[in-house]
Amino acid sequence: MTKRYRIKDIAQMAGVSAGTVDRVIHNRGDVSPESRLKVEEILRKIDYQPSLSLSSIGVKKQYTLFAVLPQFTRGEYWEQIEAGVKRAVFEFSNTRLKLRFFYYDQFDLFSCRRAFTEASAQKCDAVLIGATFHDEAMHFTSQLSNRGIPYVFVDTFVNNTEPIAFFGPHSHLSGYVEAKILLSMIEPGRDIAVFQACRIGNESSTQTIPRKYGFMSCIKERSPETKIVFAQYYNSDIPASWEMMDRFFDENRNVGGAVVLNSRAYIVGGYLRDRKIKDIRLVGCGAIEPNVALLKEGYISCLIAERPEYQGYMGVRTLLEYLLYNKRSEVANYTPIDIIIPENVDFYLNVQ
Repeated sequence: MTKRYRIKDIAQMAGVSAGTVDRVIHNRGDVSPESRLKVEEILRKIDYQPSLSLSSIGVKKQYTLFAVLPQFTRGEYWEQIEAGVKRAVFEFSNTRLKLRFFYYDQFDLFSCRRAFTEASAQKCDAVLIGATFHDEAMHFTSQLSNRGIPYVFVDTFVNNTEPIAFFGPHSHLSGYVEAKILLSMIEPGRDIAVFQACRIGNESSTQTIPRKYGFMSCIKERSPETKIVFAQYYNSDIPASWEMMDRFFDENRNVGGAVVLNSRAYIVGGYLRDRKIKDIRLVGCGAIEPNVALLKEGYISCLIAERPEYQGYMGVRTLLEYLLYNKRSEVANYTPIDIIIPENVDFYLNVQ
C-alpha cells in the first residue's frame, strides 16, 4: 500500500516549514529558489500526487476551460468523451472551473476551421482538443502556445505540437491489431475492404491516417498476398452510402473482410444486415450503442474500444492539475486497446 504523506511530513523531510511546502504544492506565494528545490526534490522522490478534492485549497480565481470537439448524435463516440469532460468538471466543481464547448463537423474542414477561429478569439485558461484535421489543429495550437495557454489532446495526437498531455489510443497499433484480427477471421484468398468516410476539405482524419498505416503494415507483414480494396461512405446520407456499397460489392465479389477506420462501423454493418450478407467479417472501432447492437446481431465481428470517457475525464483533470499546481504529466498517455467480441461485450460495458 502506498504511504500517504502529510504536508508536515514533507516539510520535515525537506527541512522547511509546512507553509513553504503548501505554497510550493499549490503554486502560490513567494518561495526562495533554494527552498523550492528542496521541496520539489522530496515531491519527486516520494512521487507525491496532490489530492483534487481541493476542499481546503480555497481557489479564488475562476478558471475557464474550452473544449473543442466534433459534434455528435446520441450514442456516438464523441458523446462519451464529452461525458468524461463533464464528469471531471462536476467532480472538481469546488475549483470554480468554468466550461465552454465549441463543436464542429468532423467531416468538414471548414466547420473545424470556424470552431477553432471562434475559440481562439476569446479568453480562456486552458483548452481540451479533439482534433480531426491536422493543419487546422497545428494553426490553432500555435496560437495557444503564443498566448501561453496550455492544451491537451484527446483521441488523436497531432505531430509537431506541444500539448501538456495526450490521452487516447495508439492509432498505428490499433490499426495493426484490427488487421491481425481480421486476417484470423477470413478465409485465405479473400480480399479485404477498407472503408473511410467522405470528407469535405481533405481525405482522411488525423486518427484514421496512422490507423490505416498500421492496418496496411500488418497486412504487408503477415499476408502480403491479400488484396486490399478501398471504399467510401457518406456519414450523414445512409441511402447514398448504401447505393455506393451496392456498386462496390457488385464490383468486388471476393471481399471476405472489411474494416471501418473510425467509430461508424454501424453504417457498413447496417448495410450488411439490410442486404442479409453474412459471409463478410467486419471489424470497427468504438463500443458505442449502434456498433454494439450490430455486434450482438453478428453483422460486426469485433470492435476495438478506446475508453473515450476516460480520455475526456483525464484531459480535464490534467489541465486542472497544471493550472493549480503547475504539475505536468507524461505527454503520451495511451489508452488500452480493448478487443470486444459478442461474448464479452456486456462484461466490458458493465465495467468501463
